Amino acid sequence: MCSHSPNHRSKCSAPAPATIIFLFVPLLCSVSFTNVNSQILEACSAATDCGPGLFCGNCPALGLKQPICTRGQATLPTSIVNGLPFNKYTWIVTHNSFSIVDAPPLPGVQRMTFYNQEDTVTNQLRNGVRGLMLDMYDFQNDIWLCHSFRGQCHNFTAFQPAVNTLKEVEAFLTENPTEIVTIVIEDYVHTPKGLANVFTSAGLDKYWFPVSKMPKKGED
Repeated sequence: MCSHSPNHRSKCSAPAPATIIFLFVPLLCSVSFTNVNSQILEACSAATDCGPGLFCGNCPALGLKQPICTRGQATLPTSIVNGLPFNKYTWIVTHNSFSIVDAPPLPGVQRMTFYNQEDTVTNQLRNGVRGLMLDMYDFQNDIWLCHSFRGQCHNFTAFQPAVNTLKEVEAFLTENPTEIVTIVIEDYVHTPKGLANVFTSAGLDKYWFPVSKMPKKGED
């Protein structure tokens, strides 16, 4: 699914870099979008000294010789070459974007599953991710994100209702109306209109790229 701003309904083309609010550079030493507890820019001697998602290294741009905690961030391809069709770019996609290490389990339940991410979905998007892979299941009379097996969501594999994560995407697109986010769904939902309803509840329906206008046969 190609989510985008209403200004991009006529075609699924990549935004011009002049309209991108956030421009990310690899290993950029910046305090932007960083929690004060993350230890970014603080001295370190090993990666274990730094908070989740941070690296220990030198930052010559700041003229510092002592290694400090930094975050690796992606360079958006449109900042290198702009004006190409959307499908001519390579975008960063995170696998199991919702499977976050410090995500709280259900009350009284010990989660037993694999984790793939350290950053929240919001921070993934802020750091240059433009594709999210989400596993959606029927669970507790709702649509949930689960990292599970055999097509069933269990309380020990559940993360949170899908609408919560989709609202993070909606908030990002509202703040960055020229960006395009692709959502890849591993679909285990059997509830009639379940997926459509959860996207509508999250406010993402206004960003949908119309299926009728999707390119066919390899067209741009």
